[in-house]
Amino acid sequence: MNNPRRIAIIGPAYPYRGGPAAVVAHLYELLSQQAEVRVFSFRRLYPGLLFPGTRQEDVSAHPIKPHPAERIIDSIDPRTWYATARAVAAFDPALILLDWYQPFFGLCYGTILRRLRRQTQAPIIVLAENIISHEARQIDWWLTRRTFRYADGFIAFSSAVADRLRTLYPEHPVARAYLPLFITPALSPTPWTPEAAKAALGLRDGRVVLFFGYIRPYKGLATLLDAFAQVQLPNTTLVIVGECYENPQHYQNRIAASSARERIRWIAEYVPNEHVPLYYTAADIVVLPYYSGTQSGVQRIAFAFGKPVVVTDVGGLAEEVRAYGAGLVVPPRNASALADAIEQLLSNAKLREQCAQGARVAAEQTRFERIIEAIDQVITQVQSRRP
Repeated sequence: MNNPRRIAIIGPAYPYRGGPAAVVAHLYELLSQQAEVRVFSFRRLYPGLLFPGTRQEDVSAHPIKPHPAERIIDSIDPRTWYATARAVAAFDPALILLDWYQPFFGLCYGTILRRLRRQTQAPIIVLAENIISHEARQIDWWLTRRTFRYADGFIAFSSAVADRLRTLYPEHPVARAYLPLFITPALSPTPWTPEAAKAALGLRDGRVVLFFGYIRPYKGLATLLDAFAQVQLPNTTLVIVGECYENPQHYQNRIAASSARERIRWIAEYVPNEHVPLYYTAADIVVLPYYSGTQSGVQRIAFAFGKPVVVTDVGGLAEEVRAYGAGLVVPPRNASALADAIEQLLSNAKLREQCAQGARVAAEQTRFERIIEAIDQVITQVQSRRP
């Protein structure tokens, strides 16, 4: 790395839950090995009225890489945005990294970065998990540009996002990195075997199709429910694990009306970290039937556990699946194609093992640690363009 002596990271951090906080945690652990790092996080992430889940903070007994963070930002209080800019500038960082995943934060992030532009010469690199939200509105573009206009460069976690950023900001350097694996078998407090995990779920000797993660319309669960009704393999259960961020009655009604309703189980909650390995170990395949997407932490965990995946051909989801032969790719919103892919993987042990091996190779060759190279690349290009 270009050895910045101090690095400021702006973004949600532990004790907040979810992928962005986990990205910040992995980044802190990695960068603090060679620099003084401070994380400037939120004291209020989402107002209660705008958060559809049950809780925003992690209640896991085994949190992902807990680390120090200054909880200073209130997403709806401009006074804290100015205070954050002053605090970051007082730290005198040689590099500022901002984790971006949701246009809702465009006002506060844009204000913080605008103030920092006046107070420091440190390069500002935006880590773009997405560009705009999956269910984008016109205002999302305005909010995104409000932040991105102050970036010196970008790091993207999928080729789809990287290509889009190069189109939108051709004068800015863009480098590619990979999301962390988040949770791996080594982090499991219980050394599950597939047989023991299935038995613990009451699914002894059966096939398990796993849908994991919070539920919103773009995740495509409706199509998966339609597809699973077409899957005719015996002793096959669809296990849905995730908190619903919309009206759950819609899915409950679909399940109740499905011919496969006796073979569908829904654990409708946000699962603590220590329970995640149970579901992934029990799974024979993991299905991501998304209608839109850039990359997915759900898929990254599947790779970590060596699980074949079925994904839709949207955003960057299919990129690593095709590159490493980690599963099958189907068109979005196509229940018949999704059902065929599920049956193909479950009924063909040789193909399933080939895809499992591809998933393991993908996990090994797309390491989060390579973000150091990406940061170096962007910093070098930024510095070469400065007078």
